[in-house]
Amino acid sequence: MLPRKLITTAGMVSLLTGALLVGMIAGPTAAEGSGHTDVDRLVGVGRFDTASSAIPTAAQPTAADRVDATAHAGRNAPKSVASAVATSNCDGCQGTATTFQVVYFDGSGPALADNTATAWSSCASCGASSVSVQLVVVRRAQPITVNNRALALNVACTGCSTSAAAIQFVIAGGTRRELSAQAHALIDQIQTELAASLAPAPQSNSRRLAAPQLESLATQAADRLQKIIVSGTGAASVQRSIDLKLGG
Repeated sequence: MLPRKLITTAGMVSLLTGALLVGMIAGPTAAEGSGHTDVDRLVGVGRFDTASSAIPTAAQPTAADRVDATAHAGRNAPKSVASAVATSNCDGCQGTATTFQVVYFDGSGPALADNTATAWSSCASCGASSVSVQLVVVRRAQPITVNNRALALNVACTGCSTSAAAIQFVIAGGTRRELSAQAHALIDQIQTELAASLAPAPQSNSRRLAAPQLESLATQAADRLQKIIVSGTGAASVQRSIDLKLGG
């Protein structure tokens, strides 16, 4: 999937297909969680990374990681990356990772926002599910390139349930309001519900739904998320991207 380049003005977003902005970006700032982590940070230089990672083991067959992070990026912080990774390589194991990142770009130069969800399984009667949601708010007129992608793989897998969903929202101008703690809690809840629906735990004895039904669930979840975001920020319009992948 090619990155999308958004040229933002006070009340307008034009969508172009372009090349990925790359360059030397120093001084990474990361928020990585185990269980549940909330972060609110001012990023002045470099990049802001938010990552959840769930890797179950035979000793701990169920692993879950959830991260909720907010960043206010200044003029020298041109890049923000959100990712959720779930990996299952032990029989009967289940890994679930969810990430929610909000980044407010307040600079004027080119910026990049990258959102990825990855799930991988190599075992028997196991599962891995990842959901990464990123909200990008561009408050000034500046060019921004956004990427949103998911990857789900089954490798030498029997009876596996593997899924990854990446959902990205972009707001350009027109709002100074920020999401409340209540809005964050509601979004976290929707993500957790979606991750559980996309890849049921092996011990639940629930069969995974067919692909069209899972796609519908992801769209419904994105609709609910968008309503919360619009209500919380007062945004007039939101650009949305959904990428759902199922291990096959």
